[in-house]
Amino acid sequence: MRLRAPVTAGPLLILVASTASGGAPGHVPGDGGTDGEGRSSVPDPSASDRDGAGAYDTLQAGGQTRSFYVHEPAGSHSGPVALVIVYHGGLGSPQRIAAQTGFTAVADRNGFAVAYPASIDHWNDGRDSTAQFGDDTAFTSALIDHLVATAGVDRRRVYVTGVSNGGMMVLRLACERADAIAAFAAVAASFPDTYMSRCRPARSVPIMIIHGRDDRLIPEEGATIPGGNLRLGGIIQPLRDTLEFWRKHDRCEQKPTTRNLPDTSDDGTTVQVTEYSGCAPDVAVTFVDIIGGGHTWPGARVNPVGQVSGRVSRDIDGTQFIWDFFRKYALDGSSRGAGRTGNEQHGVAQ
Repeated sequence: MRLRAPVTAGPLLILVASTASGGAPGHVPGDGGTDGEGRSSVPDPSASDRDGAGAYDTLQAGGQTRSFYVHEPAGSHSGPVALVIVYHGGLGSPQRIAAQTGFTAVADRNGFAVAYPASIDHWNDGRDSTAQFGDDTAFTSALIDHLVATAGVDRRRVYVTGVSNGGMMVLRLACERADAIAAFAAVAASFPDTYMSRCRPARSVPIMIIHGRDDRLIPEEGATIPGGNLRLGGIIQPLRDTLEFWRKHDRCEQKPTTRNLPDTSDDGTTVQVTEYSGCAPDVAVTFVDIIGGGHTWPGARVNPVGQVSGRVSRDIDGTQFIWDFFRKYALDGSSRGAGRTGNEQHGVAQ
């Protein structure tokens, strides 16, 4: 049952950042940036690792050639390594999301591989308007198989995260590839209205959702996003409905526990973490509420879109915070750590 009715997002909020704000015409904020024509930036093989994204590669999936970057962890490691796949925002690129999140450095510190796939303009996130952009579930499956075969990835410890359109893609993957992915983290995202009723996960899943309370592009109360002029449109579910879906699916208790993290930065934000207990074995549902935060990645190294996206919280390092959540889970149900260190508070700014 919805606690608040969806609102209609005003066109100015869904339209692009002006070039003075750091965005290009036609840009839908997410990981930030497009080329000069407002189209997605095509990965450039000559720019490998320019932004820490790793080595460029391609594979065939769904009858299309799809591209991605992959970074294997620095130093020596024994046996297969965990993998985090990071999905950029709408009209974004692997290089920009790598620079924004700093996942490559976290991967090196913690001994896991990270992949940055490229969408075809947008991810096919479950909205009817994104169906034209190919089968990204098949692309993800092919990418996992490829990296298991070529990069020594542990198939039991594959995790996915993304922001905005990429975060919505993560929610879709939780519905469609729970059999192949150990845990999920969506940032600045909620279910598309037409997709939630079709979500049939193969199992209970560990999932974290991080959202800015002042996000004007995907508001917590839900929104109707107008279409046209490179905007894909669609109705976004209220975030409470998305969280309630996962609480029920994971058989968690109705009453969560909430804690406030230290307010370590004078940035106009605070962080509140809500955790649901009594869930199915080896499963958790966690909501990270960035009070005062915008349509942004917490602790972002860069914020290419500028002020149109709102405040970036510096109270947590969102990237390390997500990894600390992921590392506890594996597809065989084990809850052993997946990396080199075990400090689950490392994502909290000191």
